[in-house]
Amino acid sequence: MNKKLFKMYCDSESGRNTINLFNPETEDVFPSIERLIKFANQELGCKFNKDSFCDGVDVLWENFSAKGVWSGELSRNTYSDFIENFEIEVPEYDDAGNAVFTSDTKMVVIKKDNYRKKATLTPFLSILLYYQIDFFKPMLLVQNHDIFQRNCAILGIDLPPIPRTNDHRAYCLHYFDICEAINEFQKENGLSDAETCAAIYDFASNFSEDQSTLELPSPTNVWLTGAASSDFKFLDNMDNGASSIWACNERTRRGDIVVIYATTPRSYIHSVWRADTVGIFNPFDYYHCRTHVRDGVKVPPITFNDLKTDSYFSQLPIVRKNLQGVNGWELTVKDYSELLRMIEERGGDTSVLPHLFDGSAVNFGTIQNEHDVEENILIPALRKLGYTDADWTRQLSLKAGRKEKAIPDFVFFANGEHHFEYAPMIIEAKYDMSSMTEMQNAFRQGLSYARMLRASIMSICDKERVIVYKVDTNGSSDCNNPVYENHWAKIFSDETEGAKLKQIIGREIVHSLL
Repeated sequence: MNKKLFKMYCDSESGRNTINLFNPETEDVFPSIERLIKFANQELGCKFNKDSFCDGVDVLWENFSAKGVWSGELSRNTYSDFIENFEIEVPEYDDAGNAVFTSDTKMVVIKKDNYRKKATLTPFLSILLYYQIDFFKPMLLVQNHDIFQRNCAILGIDLPPIPRTNDHRAYCLHYFDICEAINEFQKENGLSDAETCAAIYDFASNFSEDQSTLELPSPTNVWLTGAASSDFKFLDNMDNGASSIWACNERTRRGDIVVIYATTPRSYIHSVWRADTVGIFNPFDYYHCRTHVRDGVKVPPITFNDLKTDSYFSQLPIVRKNLQGVNGWELTVKDYSELLRMIEERGGDTSVLPHLFDGSAVNFGTIQNEHDVEENILIPALRKLGYTDADWTRQLSLKAGRKEKAIPDFVFFANGEHHFEYAPMIIEAKYDMSSMTEMQNAFRQGLSYARMLRASIMSICDKERVIVYKVDTNGSSDCNNPVYENHWAKIFSDETEGAKLKQIIGREIVHSLL
């Protein structure tokens, strides 16, 4: 974090006001929480119901001892015991799996072993803990976890990887691990609790690019997802600038096509959208994977009965399953073309809808492993970008600690006494990064190499696509905000797209960074 800029922020009127909002030592706790939620809704784009949220914190407050949340020394084990042992009465959950605290809802008990629902209480619980125990921090961006991750990356907070397991208890404990990482950052920078929160939720946002202004890459996947009755009002009043968050598949890539199916009682395909983010895995959401969508276009309703009686769709597995498990179901190129056919038959204008990029003319040969990705795709692409074999070093050993060796796949223009002191760009190749976990792991690995080599450009790629990131002088980069991302088939078949990539990581550009 740039301490000079942060001091200027703290000295500014807006900075002081935001820091004061996060003051955990206030005597007027609930009015303070109300102001905090108002800030979250207005400035962070959250959608908390202020009254419901405060009621939720109040319910938790009443359920736990007035002397503190638990007795004993604070540690991960004591927090684990607390999570394991509490039972609490909360309202029934809504269609999105979120608890909404209102006076007229039927109260139900969350059993001790229902960790999935306990994890969804993290925003309420985090606020309560923040005002009681110094260690804990509020989690305000639980439905925009990608923004929280981005802001932490900008500040240089090394968040723990999200656990990937069916044991939802691990997601509850992940909150403790996040607080531990934030507290380490807070200690290193000599910040107060309020300053730390203001840095994450306000200051860091000044250094992020508004991704909604960036051109969407060509789609290569189509996803079907459902809209519950609670979403109908939004869908009925959507306009050209509408955007929202939907449950989706974690393999969703930015630019992909998302088809919205309005579930019972409507039971029809309502609109077609574009994914504005990758599939975001949110550990504190009942339905873990969501994506942001934009550019929605309404289509003539295609009912479930229409699909069942259509000669093509009646044979589709998801239709034969009565559209059970619709959220994140992948549609093939053929499926989507048949859907466009049904839209046209009902008088819809398919020219205004997104179309899949057809990369069938590009043949990379047999791609079965990471080596094939490097030899059949990456190296031919590098030659198109002006590089020769002498410009890169493969499997360059770097000293990491006393004995360990870190080995980046491709290091460009490495120089120094032993050829590993500095390089302007590294590329890490993988076989398949289709899951969010694999992509995040590749990003972390690539960024660690970029930091060791003080590289300003870091790229990761697999058999389908290439992603390019800028790395700042502090060794930070935003996993969810690359400077370039597209599919190899598009790059190899479209001269304009190839030229665009060349302007970012072409040989002349990268060599000029030496």
